[in-house]
Amino acid sequence: MRKAYTKFIEQTFKLNPVLIVGSGVSAGAGISGMGKLASYLTESILTDRFNDQEKQMWEQIKTKLTIEKMGLEEVLQNSGESISNTLLREIIQHTWCCISKDEQQLMIDISNNIDSTGFIRYFSKYLNSNTGVIHVITTNYDHLIEWSASKAGWRIWDGFNEGPIGSPLSVQELSERMKNTIKVGKKKWVTITQPHLRIYKPHGSLSWFRSPNGHITKMPGVGMHMLPKLEKIQISPTIVTPGTGKYLETHKEPYNTVFSEMKQVLDRCKALLFLGFGFNDLHIQGSFESILRDDSIPKIILAMELSQNVMQLIENHSIKNFIAVQKAEQGSQIISDKFESFILQEPNHWTFIEHLNQAWGVEDHEATLKSV
Repeated sequence: MRKAYTKFIEQTFKLNPVLIVGSGVSAGAGISGMGKLASYLTESILTDRFNDQEKQMWEQIKTKLTIEKMGLEEVLQNSGESISNTLLREIIQHTWCCISKDEQQLMIDISNNIDSTGFIRYFSKYLNSNTGVIHVITTNYDHLIEWSASKAGWRIWDGFNEGPIGSPLSVQELSERMKNTIKVGKKKWVTITQPHLRIYKPHGSLSWFRSPNGHITKMPGVGMHMLPKLEKIQISPTIVTPGTGKYLETHKEPYNTVFSEMKQVLDRCKALLFLGFGFNDLHIQGSFESILRDDSIPKIILAMELSQNVMQLIENHSIKNFIAVQKAEQGSQIISDKFESFILQEPNHWTFIEHLNQAWGVEDHEATLKSV
């Protein structure tokens, strides 16, 4: 079974899988998860500017976050029209502050080759291969993946132009920009694709901001100290998944475009790799449900604890051709439909870093430092 497990990983990685990354990866690196975020919001949001109805709604939201342990995005979607613009703006702005503060502490680590997620190694490995494009779908707002790719030498597209200030850039234009024609020999010319990451963030990003005219601009350099000034000129962070009614109207673009491109990538994928993704977001999950049942497409699911939704999908045989790995006391539990499930008496097989070790061997730290 161990050989079948290792072989499955190796073969899946060779297919350049589409990565679907959830909050478990960021939380493992030090970004606040739902529990810490809920605590931050309940402690930081002041009700001075709320009317009586908004105060009552905020108390209901706090209960759902802290007592019922619901995710923020699920709470907002379920609340729909009941949330006023004032309350919504406070929630979004404080969420932005919490995650932004966390990620800033990790930027220095990534720049110094501290690879707490495994993404630096992943992108470094593929840089000198025949892989021209890596596709990553993430519900996370932070930039840990983008920073890791940049550190490894990849260019990055997240729906916007690169640079300090980015405007929306279509995939069609991106594809043209990434083409590079080179001369091979005396007469032959070959068109190649410059290696680049295409990251799809259907829940938005910390660097996306909406102006009063409704347009969204990417401004990666904005820090927490600038938020009061931005608020005065009515420029606001644009994060959190689209919900219903009024909330959906305020988040039409670039989300629709990102979601459309993401769906096309999934339709063409040869393999899927889920990292810290709980399968709790129906908005995203609906895009790959049919792929989960496709026996020709291998899937790897890694999580410290597989969610109830994942386990239900497995029990209902709604996922085919897969391995799923979660922590099991001091070892790791391997679940699959290709071989009998078993427990490895080795820790951390549920982490991305350990899976890279399984696929490519244990990393030579000194060699890695010289290559990035």
